[in-house]
Amino acid sequence: MAATERTRAQVHTGLAHLRQVAAAKGLPPVTWDKIWGYRMLDDAPEVWIGYERAFFEAVHHRVENFIAGILLPHQKKKPDDPYIRTVMAQMGAIESTLHLLANLE
Repeated sequence: MAATERTRAQVHTGLAHLRQVAAAKGLPPVTWDKIWGYRMLDDAPEVWIGYERAFFEAVHHRVENFIAGILLPHQKKKPDDPYIRTVMAQMGAIESTLHLLANLE
């Protein structure tokens, strides 16, 4: 942010665009870690996998919180509602998949 004099949102949008352009051109993925920051590594599957696992874990956490804070209260109020039954089944599958991907060896 300091180097570009842009806001956090602008930097985030720029990095998302850079990832899409890099992928379209066959370049290595743009990853981030606490030690090195942002980087593009040609042959570093352990870095890519670490970044992907961290992403899956973050999304899993958000889905888990959404289920606990929004969907479960809805389900308790309307347990026979076909909509919420379908949503709970699908979100359970999504949560399970994200958890598996975050912890896959």
